[in-house]
Amino acid sequence: MRFLRLVLSVCFAFSASAQEVESVEVKANACEKMLEGESPSSARIRAVDKAVFLGLKSLPELKEDKKLLNDHDLNVMIYRLVDDFVEDLSSKVSKSDEEKVCVEVSGFINPQNIENVRKEFISKYHEAEQISEEDIAQIISSVDAGLTLKPQNLENVALVYVAPFEYYNGATSEKQTVLLKDKLDNNPYYYLTQDKDLADYVILPKLLKAKVDALDETHKRLQMVVALEISGLEDETLTSSQNRFLLFSAGDNEQEIASKLLKKLINACALDAMRKIEIKEQQKLEQNTFGHTF
Repeated sequence: MRFLRLVLSVCFAFSASAQEVESVEVKANACEKMLEGESPSSARIRAVDKAVFLGLKSLPELKEDKKLLNDHDLNVMIYRLVDDFVEDLSSKVSKSDEEKVCVEVSGFINPQNIENVRKEFISKYHEAEQISEEDIAQIISSVDAGLTLKPQNLENVALVYVAPFEYYNGATSEKQTVLLKDKLDNNPYYYLTQDKDLADYVILPKLLKAKVDALDETHKRLQMVVALEISGLEDETLTSSQNRFLLFSAGDNEQEIASKLLKKLINACALDAMRKIEIKEQQKLEQNTFGHTF
């Protein structure tokens, strides 16, 4: 274990000592299937997202990271680079028909930014080195107990399970799920749980629609619909949804605009879901108080 940590630290340190070079080009191709009733622009947005991710993952500069990091940590690192550090991103459609849309993307990333993101992971590994094996065993035991047992001394606190974020084509996004959980967390009326079977409320987040229409030669319109299906509020599953239209110029970055709008809609839906659960839990507290009084 200590030898592995030492090798990991040495490899990261070697990479950090490399001289800064010019920006690295990111190029890739990707395709997305057309869904029934979907516009080519919507499929193109998904294809561009996929292509940028694949382009970064194939960079020789990440060769050592692939060897050292597990799949989850590597993907998190790449998503961090995609979201914040890819510059001058451009895309063009290489194929478009009734079945699929294919794109070619190109952009640049500064190697120093790759190094900066690596440092985030280095700090995590250094923190892990300071934890003894006994501490790790105790933490694991506590987590296991929390996942298998509902808190006994917090009878008025509900448990909420957030399912993976679903796109209309059936794909899921851990990135959007984390965003939603962060927004829903730290609420006095409930705790988030990783065990769906123990949950009092189950939230299923979905992207129901993402469509781009050309209004004229210089302007476009993006329509996006996000919904949270919430079970546990009533006898039937309730849906909390947000639908937005956004106008933008034809030369603007569609991927960036869509990403920002999706984040806003998730935040808005999360606030709506919190209010619904809080009201339901307040009603339970009032009923319990009324019952104890008489």
